[in-house]
Amino acid sequence: MADNLNSQVFSEHLQTTFRLCVEGAVPLPLELCAVTQNDQGPRVEQFSLLFRGPLKPHFPQGTYTVEHEKLGKFDLFLVPLGPDSAGMRYQAIFSRMRQALDSPA
Repeated sequence: MADNLNSQVFSEHLQTTFRLCVEGAVPLPLELCAVTQNDQGPRVEQFSLLFRGPLKPHFPQGTYTVEHEKLGKFDLFLVPLGPDSAGMRYQAIFSRMRQALDSPA
C-alpha cells in the first residue's frame, strides 16, 4: 500500500491522526505535522514525513504498522528525532524510483 502513497497524498492528510501499532501495546496516536518534498526529479521520488506523538511511551527506530482512517494500513520505517515542546517527533523518509505512468499497477 505505501508504494501508492506519495507526497501529494500525504499532504492532503496533514494535521490528521495516524495510529502506530505495536504488538502488545495500545495504538499510539501520531499527528502528521509536515511533508517535505526533497526532489522533483522525473525518475526519483524523495520526500519525508514528520509525525508528532506523546512523549511517553516512545518507540525506537524501526518498521511499524501505521493505520489511517482514509489511507488504510501500511508499514513505515520510523526514526525518532527526539522531543520538542509538543511531544516526541518521528520521521519517515522516502527515496524510490518513480513508477512509470503507463505501467500496470
